[in-house]
Amino acid sequence: MPFEKKPEPKPSKWEVVFEDEDTISIWKYNTKKNPNGPIDVEYKYKKTFVQPKRNRTMKDLLKNS
Repeated sequence: MPFEKKPEPKPSKWEVVFEDEDTISIWKYNTKKNPNGPIDVEYKYKKTFVQPKRNRTMKDLLKNS
């Protein structure tokens, strides 16, 4: 009689980490809470990242044009 191996259950929680030159994003999954997608996405910016300046008011937009 050959030894029968039981299939391992799939984990219900896991993380996927994506990294590029400016950011690290961590996608957290939990199939017990949401079977369709991530339950949390966390972005960490590297020290070299410089956030671009944005015009905040319509007055600033008109002044720059």
